Amino acid sequence: MNNDIFEKYKNEMLRMYNSVHKSEAVPTVTTPEAPPQTTLPENSQSGRLLGVVTSFNSLYPVQNARVTVFRGEYENMNVIDSDKTDQSGKTKVFLLPTPDKDLSMSPDLAETPYAVYNMAVESDGFLTNIHLNIPVFSGITSIQRSNLILDQDQTGNEPQIFDEGQKYNL
Repeated sequence: MNNDIFEKYKNEMLRMYNSVHKSEAVPTVTTPEAPPQTTLPENSQSGRLLGVVTSFNSLYPVQNARVTVFRGEYENMNVIDSDKTDQSGKTKVFLLPTPDKDLSMSPDLAETPYAVYNMAVESDGFLTNIHLNIPVFSGITSIQRSNLILDQDQTGNEPQIFDEGQKYNL
């Protein structure tokens, strides 16, 4: 890959970012690390969810974004937990209740063998992202990426809604 093209693209993105935020600050680019590992008992009925928040097509991490894990409708949410992102755009690892993983071993599933959560991502200067139906499996760390889009008009338009749900045939 030609490094000149990459540098040109990066400089153009920085120019656009700075023109919107009216500052000369250059975002820090960090290399993603593996999610922190939390040990769960072998028969645990908990799963983990890690939020990763970026901007400009996942090019830059967004620090201090408010990430809220919830159930129910966005307008009337039942908040489970919340956190702010660190300098690499990551939240803490949310520990969440899930159905027993032994449910996935049965060919005749009476109930879904994973839990479903929603996540709201908000940060000043960006449109809000709402991720619905995020599957969280027992004993597994799910990673939910959220790429924020600049709010060009600074009007706080309607949130961007993403449905992450699909049926998993286990």
